[in-house]
Amino acid sequence: MFRRTVLLAAALLLTACTTQVGGSARPAQDGPLLTGLAALQPCEIFTPEQIAYLELENPQYYPAEVKRRIPHGCRWTVKDGGSVDVGISTPEVTVREYMAGAVADTSFEAGGLPWQVYQGVVLESLCDLVVEFPDTSWIRVGSSDFSGDGDPCRVAKLAAPFVAGKLPGGAPAPPPPPKQESPLAGQDPCATLTTQEAEQIGLLASSVKPFPAGETSDGCQWSPADESGGREDITVTFENDQSVEESAAGEKPDAEEELGGRRWNVYDKPAEINGMCRVATATSETSHVAIMSSNFADESKSCELAKAAAPLVAAKLPGS
Repeated sequence: MFRRTVLLAAALLLTACTTQVGGSARPAQDGPLLTGLAALQPCEIFTPEQIAYLELENPQYYPAEVKRRIPHGCRWTVKDGGSVDVGISTPEVTVREYMAGAVADTSFEAGGLPWQVYQGVVLESLCDLVVEFPDTSWIRVGSSDFSGDGDPCRVAKLAAPFVAGKLPGGAPAPPPPPKQESPLAGQDPCATLTTQEAEQIGLLASSVKPFPAGETSDGCQWSPADESGGREDITVTFENDQSVEESAAGEKPDAEEELGGRRWNVYDKPAEINGMCRVATATSETSHVAIMSSNFADESKSCELAKAAAPLVAAKLPGS
């Protein structure tokens, strides 16, 4: 049935991951050997391990514009939203000029260097951390959060010790903390419903079919035993590298329900698709399980199968 294709396509869309893209570093320069900040190429300031930890991608170099008081630098996008920006200035542009006379809100130490914190100079969602040197040269690490409920300085503060390791007087950069493995890693979404359980909620047990849902996720699909009431296929997806909130792409849940001892967010009409339903539960801060069902003949019953499956799936999840 063509609607099954719609459901599977929607499942893939809602669990899609961002693909890392290459960028342009600062071009090599001829001439005398440069030292200090002048020798740093901003797009090369992070190691591959640091980039992976900070979840940065798509580096873009931008040249200095002295007339506009902008030092040269590099900008990365952050996987879960926002950006990180490293700007490096030699004395021709001062911090005061760049910050349009603004005074730092506070300061803190990271990597053996004092960082001044400027937040909200242009927008409240932007944050700049700055280290000044005696020759009036300086470096800034900026980050942003446009979600409205996050900390704009979060990623910049994580990056500051790594940057400090490349600066005069800075302490050697610590190794990035190991990334926590998803509790779903190595588990099979098709094992969340036994043959008996699938039949119990009206599914055709023999229709079970795994499918790839993205670079860091896997899914499984079942068809209903009886399609006469408008029921469509149901999918269970394990997402190893995305929180429940990130997967909703800014949508607020229509309800929260306790099903099988776990809290599930219920999204009626996810992505504005009438007749579709998605219920999701967190398995860690950066992983979740989602169940999707639909009924295009009777939209009031679109969540029927997903909610029926949720307690059975919950019993197989880590920590249950």
